[in-house]
Amino acid sequence: MAEGLLEKLRQNDPRAQQALRKRLGGKVLSVCLAVLKDPLLAEETAEDIWMDFFYQHIGKIRKEGALASYLRMMTVRRCTRLRAFRARHEEAGEQAPLMAGSEAERADDIDRQRQATRLASCLKQLSRKVQKIFRMRYRNDLNQEQIGQAVGVSRQYVGRVLNKGLGQLHKCMEGEP
Repeated sequence: MAEGLLEKLRQNDPRAQQALRKRLGGKVLSVCLAVLKDPLLAEETAEDIWMDFFYQHIGKIRKEGALASYLRMMTVRRCTRLRAFRARHEEAGEQAPLMAGSEAERADDIDRQRQATRLASCLKQLSRKVQKIFRMRYRNDLNQEQIGQAVGVSRQYVGRVLNKGLGQLHKCMEGEP
């Protein structure tokens, strides 16, 4: 590895990030695929892991030699937790009507499930680029500046993409084409 890579990563150097992704990206994705068994989910999860790694965890690493092991540990933990969460969620989803209390609570639960299903459907209608920026903003909690650096565009462009995407989601959720 190039000398000073860790320091460059701490400074959010896009070339250093790209070099590390090129070197370890296949390993991260293969772990995600092995644990999650769903290629699309594995790809999204791997992208989330990279964003968290670069923007939230890189400061925790003391030695450059620990980059690969830390990233692998982070990947295994994230994917294992996600797999367990999905298993619990699927079980709970099947049992939800039985566990609900009053009629009003059941109606609220059904409405929330419909809204969540509708939102998931609307999100899938957005372009992959917009979906990626949404994940970075709302799942990884990155600001527009960080997203712009990661994607290679300006902060203002990220803001425009987010606003346009939110408008598209709003129209879709309201039932407009």
